[in-house]
Amino acid sequence: MHMSLELGAVFKTAWSADPIRVIAFDSSVVMYDTWWPHRSAWGMAKLSGTFSYYRLSRPLFDEKSEFLRVEPYSSDESNVHRPDLPFSFAQHTSLSWYSGSPPKISQVALRLGSASRSGVQPVLKVASIYLAPFGPKDGAKTASLIHAEDGMAISEPEVLSQAWQLQKPLLGDQRLTEGIGIYRSGVRRRIPSYYIWGSQSRLEGESSDGT
Repeated sequence: MHMSLELGAVFKTAWSADPIRVIAFDSSVVMYDTWWPHRSAWGMAKLSGTFSYYRLSRPLFDEKSEFLRVEPYSSDESNVHRPDLPFSFAQHTSLSWYSGSPPKISQVALRLGSASRSGVQPVLKVASIYLAPFGPKDGAKTASLIHAEDGMAISEPEVLSQAWQLQKPLLGDQRLTEGIGIYRSGVRRRIPSYYIWGSQSRLEGESSDGT
């Protein structure tokens, strides 16, 4: 029987001889680090540089892993990984990166007003993030650092306006996404990183394709 997940929990898995350690999770996805035997350390132990989280759907993780122990999160790990941040943000099926020119923040707010059923304004409770657009042939492009206007939290119109500015010049003739959204990828220079995609994450798209 699988125990409840918690940050820092270590598991053995069916796909690797080396253990893994939970970095963040929600009801659908588990993000984790891996043990590097040649260094006798976790791959992300230094909390520096750029790295992307390994990720797996929650049902597959539960099926293919077995709990070993907990190596508690340090306060520094929590500050860097920010497991409280959402894995997905600003998802909208009725909007598209391929429609029109990059809008200003006020214009995005108006579009969201017509696309949303809720009057609540979603925010990313972080002062800055790295945001990576996708290329015309589906490859990830260099991430850019974006900052909250108030220095505390990035609103949905803010992040989408910036995302449109980054994404629009890189769109090709082939339509790669439906809808819009941004998704957690990892950490870059101790700052949370996200990638731009459609209204479903890449992992969700792979699952729906049966891959």
